[in-house]
Amino acid sequence: MRRKHSIDFKLSVIQEYLNGDLGYHSLSAKHKIDTKLLRTWVNQFNQNGVQGLTAGMTKSTYSNEFKLNVLQYRLEHQLSYRETANAFDIPNPSIIAQWQGKYNQYGILESDTKPEGRRAQMNQKKPSKKKQEQPAPLNETEREELERLRVENRQLEVAIALEKKLQSLARDKRTKK
Repeated sequence: MRRKHSIDFKLSVIQEYLNGDLGYHSLSAKHKIDTKLLRTWVNQFNQNGVQGLTAGMTKSTYSNEFKLNVLQYRLEHQLSYRETANAFDIPNPSIIAQWQGKYNQYGILESDTKPEGRRAQMNQKKPSKKKQEQPAPLNETEREELERLRVENRQLEVAIALEKKLQSLARDKRTKK
């Protein structure tokens, strides 16, 4: 379950971390928040102050060119996702990890013109049953082959059922001894 935390709550937890003796794990247990989330808050606060805590609340879009520049910079400088995110003022380092995964898997990143949300369904017309193409009638040889295959299929189904029954009887006989 995801909950949103107020800026005041984030600031109080960050100040408690920066001024206190408790570490990430102790504080996250005390306030019942994820340790990684606390680390992210502290990092964002250290990088950009209070502004860094609100930056992640708005959805940002990045061009493919920017994404590739970020990935190249990370590779050239041997940086972690967090260090790279700090260098480019990206609020969440996991975004870069997602870009890297897509790039590693597909060799490309998704296009900038990707439509957002679900596609509209109101204007899409379903083809009427009248307009749907009827399959062409079978000729004599196709009909004969279809009948032969149906009979063969039925025979195989019966043979499989018989084999299962024989195995079941043999198993029962072994357990009774």
